[in-house]
Amino acid sequence: MDMDTVVAEVAAAVGLAEGESGIRDILSAVLNAEPAAVREVSRLAELPVPIVAAACNELRKRGVVATQRPVRLTTEGRAVVAAATGGDLARAACAACGGRGVVIPAELAGLAGLLHEASDGAPGAKTELDQTHCTVDTKISRVLRMQEANALAGQRILVLGDDDLVSVAIAGYAAGTAGRAAPRRLTVLDADTDVLDWIAGRLRIADVPAELVRHDLRQPLPADLVAGFDVVVTDPPYTVAGAELFLSRAVSALVPEPGRHVFFSFGARRPDETLAVQRAIAAMGMLVRSLTPGFNEYLGAGVLAGTSHLYHLRSTATAAPLLAGDYDGPLYTADSRAAVTRPYRCAGCREVLAVGPGSHWPKISQLQAAGCPRCGGTVFRPMPLSSRGPASPVRLA
Repeated sequence: MDMDTVVAEVAAAVGLAEGESGIRDILSAVLNAEPAAVREVSRLAELPVPIVAAACNELRKRGVVATQRPVRLTTEGRAVVAAATGGDLARAACAACGGRGVVIPAELAGLAGLLHEASDGAPGAKTELDQTHCTVDTKISRVLRMQEANALAGQRILVLGDDDLVSVAIAGYAAGTAGRAAPRRLTVLDADTDVLDWIAGRLRIADVPAELVRHDLRQPLPADLVAGFDVVVTDPPYTVAGAELFLSRAVSALVPEPGRHVFFSFGARRPDETLAVQRAIAAMGMLVRSLTPGFNEYLGAGVLAGTSHLYHLRSTATAAPLLAGDYDGPLYTADSRAAVTRPYRCAGCREVLAVGPGSHWPKISQLQAAGCPRCGGTVFRPMPLSSRGPASPVRLA
């Protein structure tokens, strides 16, 4: 078994945008986590679940990954992958913090209980708004990261979109420190009235003053929020447009002086999309103080394995938004999917079929209802947009 040949063949078969390095990341993740669910491999490799599943299927054909689930290497595959990656060497990753760089102290158990209660009764996530609630540990870890960065006590903080209830975590943490970690100003802006109403009730119980503003970020910030904050926290839709818009509004909200903070959560994307987001960050005069992969964990976020990265950004003297006026373009992931035709492979006969505008099946649900035109199967796996399959043409109708 030649590792280089296997990696090249699988990368070509899957059409992975990350190329051969992405397959090597998947193999390394399997080696270090086996036996592991595809979701766990996806998290470690920082690649979408459907892509990892497709790669593992190709690796099974070549005898590298075993046929049984959860994912594990064959005896021969394990030896080859370990030799190629140094997988049997000691690992330096921090076991205590899980790679976050933050350990939640035992004395915050009370805060965790408060946040579990707040989360359990919160409004359900609205997928049309790209809402996916983060875990309680993530809420607390974000606050601790802010405190470590001197971006909490005495600061003017704006939360742009807060279905994650970060404002409640900030308020609860401040209350637990007898006010020593309390921000000078706490403002929450969200387009979802249900979220704002729920936060208002939680903050009332905690007796923490806060401003709650209903506003759609497609429009510029209200005048009284412009240039008034030291810190902005945001977890926008995981699209390039979403990142550019939310970061533009964040920069507009910052006091126009160097060193102000933005804590920006964003999921792993294709290399060209990640590059576009990082170029936007630089173009807005923001620098990356730190980037922690997999810092955020979410409930039910299947495609991205329930994780996203945390960027800590700092403003410079030239900081300015990319988007200053109204925005009426696509924003949410559903908007992007609606405008793109994606290939799906039938799990039964491996026929590749196009789903999207201009195809016979505008939505995957319609293809599932109709069944594969070749074999009648109803299970279809999404393929990368760059891939059309090396052996099978895409059938449009």
